[in-house]
Amino acid sequence: MDTPTASLALAITQLCISIIMVGVYFAAPTERYTRLWAQFGICSAAGLTLIIFSAGGPPGMLLIIGNVLLFSACVLVWAGMRAFYGRRTGHSGYALCLAFTIGYTLLIGFEATFAHRLLFSSASLILVFLLCLQTLLVRANDGSSQRHAYARRMAIAGLCLLLTGHGARLVMLTAQMAVTTPDDFSQLNVVLVYLLPLAGTVLFFPALLLLYFERIKDQLLLSLDARQDALETQTRFVEMFSHEYRTPLAIIRTNLDILHNKLRGASTTTQPNLEKMQRAVGRLVEVAETAVCSDPREDGKIGPIRELFNISELLRNIAGEAAEFWSEKNPQIVLDSAHEYSVSGDRALLKTALLNLLDNAIKYGPAGGQVRIQMGSQGDSLRIQISDQGPGIPEHELDLVYGKYYRGSRTRLVSGSGMGLYLVLRIVSQHAGGVGLANRPEGGTAVTITLPLPAQENAA
Repeated sequence: MDTPTASLALAITQLCISIIMVGVYFAAPTERYTRLWAQFGICSAAGLTLIIFSAGGPPGMLLIIGNVLLFSACVLVWAGMRAFYGRRTGHSGYALCLAFTIGYTLLIGFEATFAHRLLFSSASLILVFLLCLQTLLVRANDGSSQRHAYARRMAIAGLCLLLTGHGARLVMLTAQMAVTTPDDFSQLNVVLVYLLPLAGTVLFFPALLLLYFERIKDQLLLSLDARQDALETQTRFVEMFSHEYRTPLAIIRTNLDILHNKLRGASTTTQPNLEKMQRAVGRLVEVAETAVCSDPREDGKIGPIRELFNISELLRNIAGEAAEFWSEKNPQIVLDSAHEYSVSGDRALLKTALLNLLDNAIKYGPAGGQVRIQMGSQGDSLRIQISDQGPGIPEHELDLVYGKYYRGSRTRLVSGSGMGLYLVLRIVSQHAGGVGLANRPEGGTAVTITLPLPAQENAA
């Protein structure tokens, strides 16, 4: 292989690697090291292009800019490596680039020979490669880097080849300037000056990519571990809830029933409050049983119970329960449905979701306000819309209210946990349905739920 061929192979390899390093940025644009490596790719490609364009003419500004860009690209690689390991270069990188720019400009200004310019460039690159090697060797003493030992050793091997190649270039150039027959070194020059840096480039930059992918793998494993811990914590809570809360709730419910029977027929003002307590405890027991038996988790499982049931009947029952529970507000619940509809799903979970929506409509609406429930088919889906006469939701919060623990700005004066719509969205999503929120022109909010209809309902 002659010198021009080896030089061309090295230039093409560097261009390809520059393009790949730019692509790394789009995989993780928020990381500082990927931004630095992408800047390396841009500077390297631009520098090589300018040097190629300036090759046919006398040394000038294009050659200076091209070499400065190439050197700056190598400094960016070093800065990216330090950022990868959580360190910063400060102003050192700028100082290196400035020193190289001044030195190379002076060489061009004093019309230095090609050999002297190569000596200066190789010496400067050796300094940057030594800094990169020092960064990797320092991390070798860190126990956390053992997970990335293979990629780190591969990068170190590539840097050693690059250092050997540029060191050999210094020796070869010095020797060529000392003898009158430089052609004697041509073949050795190809091997040491071009092929060794080519091999080092092929090893070093893929090793950086491998380090990056190992980092991504570690982050994914940590995320999976955190998710698994959260699921285990949730499972333990459900088990604890089942064991610790069922018995106290049963005792409270039993004693309330006893008090209710004793006071039956007596003219006392405590009777309505007692009945409300019974309804509240009854709902709490029902919710607890639903949580224990169904356990709607984040993994998409909706629980063991999935059956075909009459959702029209369920809505009528829910409307009655809500009216009794909020009897002091005297809600006017209107159910508007021309047909009876059935859906396939978890009856208890869907009851929880619909009851949450009715509770919100009554709780945030005025006393004696109307709550309208409209139900009808729309294609192969069942559409349930619950409209209230409440304060409505600001437009910018319509997408935010589904978040866990999020409470709208107009509902802060009313007690609540911010979990209702979050649970509704999860339950409906687990049934392959959707939830939509909109403000009504006449005031209030309309919540629309869509659920898939069974095949026989579609045919009907």
